[in-house]
Amino acid sequence: MGNSLRAVVVVGAGQFGKNHVRVLNELGALGGIVDRNLAVAKFFGDLYKKPWYGDVKDLKGDEFSGAVVATPTTTHLEVAKRLIERGISNVFVEKPFTATLEEAYTLADFAEDHGAKLMVGFIERFNQAVDLIMKMLSENAIGRPIIYHAIRIRRWPERPIDLGVVKDVSIHDIDLVNYLKGGLPDLVYAKAGSAIHKVLEDHVTITLSYRSGEMAIIEANWITPYKMRRFTITGVDGVLEADLVTQEVFLKTQAGSYSPFVEWKEPLKMELNAFIHHIENNSSHSPNHVDAINALKVAEAVLKSSQSEKTIQLD
Repeated sequence: MGNSLRAVVVVGAGQFGKNHVRVLNELGALGGIVDRNLAVAKFFGDLYKKPWYGDVKDLKGDEFSGAVVATPTTTHLEVAKRLIERGISNVFVEKPFTATLEEAYTLADFAEDHGAKLMVGFIERFNQAVDLIMKMLSENAIGRPIIYHAIRIRRWPERPIDLGVVKDVSIHDIDLVNYLKGGLPDLVYAKAGSAIHKVLEDHVTITLSYRSGEMAIIEANWITPYKMRRFTITGVDGVLEADLVTQEVFLKTQAGSYSPFVEWKEPLKMELNAFIHHIENNSSHSPNHVDAINALKVAEAVLKSSQSEKTIQLD
């Protein structure tokens, strides 16, 4: 049978994938669930009265307009390729897109060769606080930006981890600075370490330098016993401070402090709604594979800098 423009299948209904399932159902766009844990697939299939599967090979591509890949990152390349091979031409891949930059190029080329469109799960772009920051920057609220500072900290996640804190966590803020700056840094210096968890890095401090003179400092860890996601931009005439959890934004200048009203909206719902909108309008997705490749370029430079204890210049 032909697909519905609002029939999106979710592959991977685990720790975060279950949120994709919930939100797509709320949007009236859930088409099915795939999970290799059949009990999980069946649970959500029964809960939302949707078809469920244990493997992508069981899907009929013409029944779905799109797919979400929310499996472990090291499986993203293979899962996304299999979805595209089955005829699903709109594929949303959770951040950081793929485990390596090389895999990102491979998936991007594969999608292009098969006429498929890709969207990447850089969820902070759909945060209402970020929308307001973009608006205030366009209005020159703090003058010329000088320093971007991001802090993203919490305890070790209660979910399977196959990448360290750089590609799993800092990638959000790397993309956010790329997005706000409209380009990549020139120089990357970073120091990462494994304070508690010896296999993967669990903390990092990153310094990005731009030819235009601005700098970005990005901190992340899985050590702190509380959660914080804060983004600050210092300009020549003031400071913008954003809490990316509460979506509150504060403008601080010599005239005082001001916090515009921001209606809280679930970023995942905004993100998936955009994915559906692009499917329905047959338009290009944003953020896409190009944004993912740019973020992974920086992330891999971060790891290289930390390992070599040298500043890395991006091409």
